[in-house]
Amino acid sequence: MILHIIVVTYNRPLKLKILIDSFLVQTCPCWDMLIVHDGPASDETRQTISLYKEYDKIRFIEHPERLERWGHPLRKIYLQKIKSDPEDFILMTNDDNYYMPIFVELMLDGCRPNTGIIYCDTVHNYFNYSIMKTEIKVNKIDIGSFIVRGDVAKVVGFKYNYYNADGRYAVECARYCDKRHLTADYCNKLIFIHN
Repeated sequence: MILHIIVVTYNRPLKLKILIDSFLVQTCPCWDMLIVHDGPASDETRQTISLYKEYDKIRFIEHPERLERWGHPLRKIYLQKIKSDPEDFILMTNDDNYYMPIFVELMLDGCRPNTGIIYCDTVHNYFNYSIMKTEIKVNKIDIGSFIVRGDVAKVVGFKYNYYNADGRYAVECARYCDKRHLTADYCNKLIFIHN
């Protein structure tokens, strides 16, 4: 089982470096990362990415044009392009987030054979870095706080381009899981920081 991570970024090289480094120190090595830049990257961003050229598990793509809209159009495109086995999981996140070193281990260990989606709580900057108790509801979940089984993520797809579309995607994934008798599981740990 692998966690495939899709990171949407736009010229925030220092924040991107912190995100990448938070995965390089994970206690579980079962992950790979696709970083998608929203349009052509700055020289500083390219220089930052060059620091990771020795890591086969990290790939960087510059999308030909800037699509904006909080990175949602890029999520739609690259969710369908990413190669994953049905039992793998997919995490979508932004370049300014941070993950505790035990995130991958706890999230994957929490997956049972019938887990379709698993989520954790968030320390959220929108609430002055208070704890956001995550729920699978619009405005109660952040795109970076949940992982979805690969086959579920691809069937549901990321369809929307409005601000809180990540919540809608989580709700639709959970509904699809329910139809397939898959579970939405909760990892009762505070292992994700939204910046």
